[in-house]
Amino acid sequence: MNTGASRYKQGIVAESKPGFARVRFDDIDGLITAWLPVLHPKTRSDKVVWTLDVGEHVACLLDEYMESGCVVGAIYSDPDPTPATSPDQFHLKFRDGTTIDYNRATHKLQILCKGDVEIVSDTHITLRAPRIDLN
Repeated sequence: MNTGASRYKQGIVAESKPGFARVRFDDIDGLITAWLPVLHPKTRSDKVVWTLDVGEHVACLLDEYMESGCVVGAIYSDPDPTPATSPDQFHLKFRDGTTIDYNRATHKLQILCKGDVEIVSDTHITLRAPRIDLN
């Protein structure tokens, strides 16, 4: 009988697909969960999806029998330390080395792209600044 009790547990992503992951718990003889939903900030009218990598360290909330629950998100650890040290820094880095950084203290946005950049608009695009350099 499920009493509705839940438990917090950390594990490693064993399999992953958009919106879902199976998580391995090495401290429980390598037990692998069923497909668990991954929490995202928006899933209805506006959508966000970020598929977890196999091997990623994650936090889960599970029922008392570890049969149902969700992946709350990926967590930093000694093998995967946080890439930013300033609380003012937003940092996003992709596997190919592309980065998006914003520092709210210096008001600087920097995008370093390793591939092509495509911007498409149904109406118009406006660039406004005291100085714009195009190379």
